[in-house]
Amino acid sequence: MSADAAWVIERSGAIAPPRGSVYGTAYLVRLTRGSSRREVIVEFADSSAVASTGYAEEVTRRFLRDDEPPQHLVVEAAGTVRVERAPRESVDDDEGDSRSSPAAHSPQRARSRRR
Repeated sequence: MSADAAWVIERSGAIAPPRGSVYGTAYLVRLTRGSSRREVIVEFADSSAVASTGYAEEVTRRFLRDDEPPQHLVVEAAGTVRVERAPRESVDDDEGDSRSSPAAHSPQRARSRRR
């Protein structure tokens, strides 16, 4: 994929905060670029902030020209954006699962089936 091609926001919506999160509001922003798909979790540290799907997309937009978008962002109470989880290391599995869970990225052995 060309480095000039930008990621496109496919859709987004509210989700339950990831396990272990200390923040109460989270959104999942789904991105596509050609056949590649990525998911960015955007959490809001300040529960009184105006958290919305539109704001989560706005925060994600600044990363759309990156080769790989971050996996997890946190909008701090002051409005600054912190990258909680950096972009994926490799891009060789564009057809694979792009979920941001550690299990999606850890190598797993296939079970052998004998009949």
